Amino acid sequence: MAEDQAAHVQASIGIQTPAQAPAPVLDPVPAPAIAAEAAALEVDSDLPDNDSSYGSDGASELTSLNSGVTKYVYENGRRYHAYKEGKYYAPNDEQEMDREDMKHHWATMILGGKYHLAPIGDHPTRMLDLGTGTGIWCIDIGDLYPSATVIGTDLSKIQPSWVPPNVSFEIDDWDDEWTYGSNRFDLIHTRFNGIAIMDYPGLLAKAYDALKPGGYIEFVDHNVPPVSDDGTLAPDSSIVKFYNLLIDAGKKAGRDLNASTHWENEARDAGFVNVTDRIVKAPIGTWPKNARLKQTGWFVAETLREGLPAFGLKFLTKELKWTLDEANVLFAHVRSELNNNKIHSYLEM
Repeated sequence: MAEDQAAHVQASIGIQTPAQAPAPVLDPVPAPAIAAEAAALEVDSDLPDNDSSYGSDGASELTSLNSGVTKYVYENGRRYHAYKEGKYYAPNDEQEMDREDMKHHWATMILGGKYHLAPIGDHPTRMLDLGTGTGIWCIDIGDLYPSATVIGTDLSKIQPSWVPPNVSFEIDDWDDEWTYGSNRFDLIHTRFNGIAIMDYPGLLAKAYDALKPGGYIEFVDHNVPPVSDDGTLAPDSSIVKFYNLLIDAGKKAGRDLNASTHWENEARDAGFVNVTDRIVKAPIGTWPKNARLKQTGWFVAETLREGLPAFGLKFLTKELKWTLDEANVLFAHVRSELNNNKIHSYLEM
């Protein structure tokens, strides 16, 4: 990672398998244009203080997916996967599926309309998406690369039946033995799944074997808590309190909410070369002056508002023994701050 990028945000890591296993080296591939923008987000001084009215019909830009469902369990009014029950802390109900698709939308916007950053060429043949969720990344990738066979795996069968002919989905656990064979994939991709990966060396070893020589693995995630450059997100804010509680709860559950901070070293230790750390900022709310970042920020804030009970409820009630009422009171305070345009926060992604 170049020194002038140190203040930016973690985005994704493209890790190339060596053709003849040379010693690991760092290849500082230039970050995308969006990373340059991330260095200084300009505040829109003409914006009202409250963010609740912006983009009220923005969700109409998203295409909802009619997904099938298999077995599931209920907890606190939300539906969760039954296969390998408890391994993934977020629900898999319709509400969460809509939120997952919205996350795909803003993550693509943040990367300048790109679905990945690894330089895999124009005609890849096989691609694997770990923790695919609704499968929307696979579907878009399948359309973009008709030459490629695209496989998405997840613990929940919530993907649609009508997909491009080169796309398929499997219920699978990446911690189990992989059956794909060696030297198969041009790209292995996973996004927003850092919290669910408990054995990075094991996962990277399997990915290394499954990738073709010269293939890439790409991780995409963000760190918590959010931050601000101008001090408008106070250390004692409800937002910071909430995410620090999640970090503590994650430790109790053996999960690292900031796993992306050690991806680079994990990858090198696994034998990967050309390890590149791409860094961007994901604004929270419509406070940026730039029109594209303003729209992106609305989607980011909306997924966080909707996601408070999605990824917070199980951690708070199961690991920290909070009551449902206590959690909902905190969620209300966090939502209020997420709507406040005077708080110029962003995710380090």
